[in-house]
Amino acid sequence: MEITLGGIAGLVAAIAFVVLVIFLARVLGAASKTLNNVADTTAGLERQLDGIMMETTALLHKTNRLVDTIEEKTELLAPVANSIEELGTSLNKVTDSVRTVSDTVAGAADTNKEQIAQAVRWGSVAVELFKKNKPEVGQTVSSTTTATTTVEKKPRRRFRKQAETPVTPEVVSVPDVESIPDELKGDRS
Repeated sequence: MEITLGGIAGLVAAIAFVVLVIFLARVLGAASKTLNNVADTTAGLERQLDGIMMETTALLHKTNRLVDTIEEKTELLAPVANSIEELGTSLNKVTDSVRTVSDTVAGAADTNKEQIAQAVRWGSVAVELFKKNKPEVGQTVSSTTTATTTVEKKPRRRFRKQAETPVTPEVVSVPDVESIPDELKGDRS
């Protein structure tokens, strides 16, 4: 058997082809394992995405129910908000009315201050006359009727009474009957 150059070349080519097939087989085996891993990972992702989709759907349903509940509560609170608004408007009106009455009273007091001062003076005179004509403690007061009244002594207070100023014309000026307002005169008929 004779080995020729062509035979050697064929033998080298055959060995190279076998080595190439072996390496290709390894590469294809590794590619197959990689594709299997990718397929497993994809299947796992599909399962996880299904779970995420279900959770997202449930979350959307809960969100929709929550929005519906909030809308219902808002509709229930609308009358309360309207009532509060009306209350605020009413309070503003009352405040305006009180301000108007206060301004009117202040204006009337300024206009009638002389008459008010006279009424105060007449009141002071009446109080002084009452004090002056009041019976003393222990004094018996009798009238034209048969009943007699004895004024009893009241318990003493800790405070001392101030010295009373006697009612004299210099202290209280009595106005003319013409200058007394009709409201203060009363019925004299």
